[in-house]
Amino acid sequence: MKQNNLIDVPDSIFEAFGFALPKSVSAPYQKGGSITDYVGGNRIISLKKENTYQEAYPIMNGIDILKLSYPSMPKEGYKQMEYVLQVISRHIKNILSSFQKDTNPKTSAEDKSTAFILSILEPFKDELQISHVNASANPAADIACAAFSLPSCYCIRLSCIGGETVYGAIGAKRRRKEGYYHFPGNYSQTAHLIDLIRFLSMAFVFSGINQIQASIKLPLVQDVFEQYMNKGNTYLPGKEKNMLAECIQQGKQMSVKHLFQTYIDRGQNRFYLINHSFLLLDAVQILCKVLEIYNDICFEQRHRSEIGRSIATAYITKKNIPQSVQDVMEKTSFIKYFKFVEFDEEVDLASVKAIEREFELLNSAYFSGRSFKEVTLRFRKLGKHKASGLYYPTLHTLCVDIRCPSSFIHEYFHMIDDQLGDLSLEVTFNQLVILYKEAFLQQMDVLDENVKNTLNGKSKYNLAYFFRRAEIFARCGEIYFTRIIKVESSLIKPDLTYAYPESEELDKKIKDYYELLLTERMPGYCLSAAQQKEV
Repeated sequence: MKQNNLIDVPDSIFEAFGFALPKSVSAPYQKGGSITDYVGGNRIISLKKENTYQEAYPIMNGIDILKLSYPSMPKEGYKQMEYVLQVISRHIKNILSSFQKDTNPKTSAEDKSTAFILSILEPFKDELQISHVNASANPAADIACAAFSLPSCYCIRLSCIGGETVYGAIGAKRRRKEGYYHFPGNYSQTAHLIDLIRFLSMAFVFSGINQIQASIKLPLVQDVFEQYMNKGNTYLPGKEKNMLAECIQQGKQMSVKHLFQTYIDRGQNRFYLINHSFLLLDAVQILCKVLEIYNDICFEQRHRSEIGRSIATAYITKKNIPQSVQDVMEKTSFIKYFKFVEFDEEVDLASVKAIEREFELLNSAYFSGRSFKEVTLRFRKLGKHKASGLYYPTLHTLCVDIRCPSSFIHEYFHMIDDQLGDLSLEVTFNQLVILYKEAFLQQMDVLDENVKNTLNGKSKYNLAYFFRRAEIFARCGEIYFTRIIKVESSLIKPDLTYAYPESEELDKKIKDYYELLLTERMPGYCLSAAQQKEV
């Protein structure tokens, strides 16, 4: 009879889903067969702390306008606006084209297209009505279909601008400029034609901005809107009222009527779809700032997932650790500062003693003697990782290669970032991110060509890696220690000089931020009752 292969599942998998195994576990676990940590034979259980990156990612990833790909975003405002509209237009066209290719007989391409267009215009449902009409529907529809050389088109009645009716088409055989059309010799009946895809793209931008403001409560994102409001955007040039600013202030969806402007023709009010709108320009600039935050969070999520899938199980307690090493693990002074401490059986215990003394001195002098009893510390050989240190945020585990302990403080700052609630995502850290990136890019011209190629390439250690907010937090922490207060220790020796760009303005911000962090925020930090350990 065929037997099923059984696989040991690490406790971390259960803990990630909020489960905690009972204290009475089998002998293999007691010997360190999983990541479960024990002190004096008793299992330590902790309640998993919420993670800001993990909380923000699914919310932001649920907003369509953020999920689109903007691989070549320009830096200039108007170019950004046109580029974003192009990306959105391409997205809309691709979806509509897919409906034409779908051979499913249950729903026609026309019905799918109409449903999709309605979904885009859903936020504006009180302002307009849209229908798919044939040429025979009315005289204006007849003109529109003839102009597009199609048997049918879309009719949109804009109740928000006095019932103005516009016509647009998907896949028109003739490209028509926006305007009012009529049959030859008959000026009494006209049809107002618009670029339907552009209209939908503009509406998509404004509804996306409203959705971002309403859905994403991350302070860093909300600060983007506050900064826009604080710029004095109450009025546009010519003293026009800034309706985007007013809608943001009131938390309302901006009306599609602001996508049109009026002109007089033969004594009648006529309308046209705006090509270059200050409101649209501002909305796209807000979007670009939020996109930068979203990309940071996405990259961090991917980075953490890669760490979690690592082939080298540096975060799992080794089996069969000699009793002499286990005795040292239980008595080490590190246990005062961490939940659990593990030493590789090949670790030089004399080196551990030296590092213990250095860490205690640094912790007392600069980290307020703070302990982090949710974090596991492991001393390992990390050759497979090609790193001298690692921090696993989802597992609250700090790993250091005892042969090269110079990364200890770097990883310790990653731990501080994570344990104090993802400080790198706070508004107060944002200015450091901006200044670090600016200084980094300014020094790029003088770097070796091989280094520049690596940074601009697709390898692991490219610009995207160094521009992670969490990575900037750790690097700036090192800058504070080595360049600002000039600490000398074997636990902190930065090796990639280009990853620590020099800038007087950056140094000043680093000094202000980390002094406040280490002298006020760290000492005042304490675990809530829900985060306390049970032994």
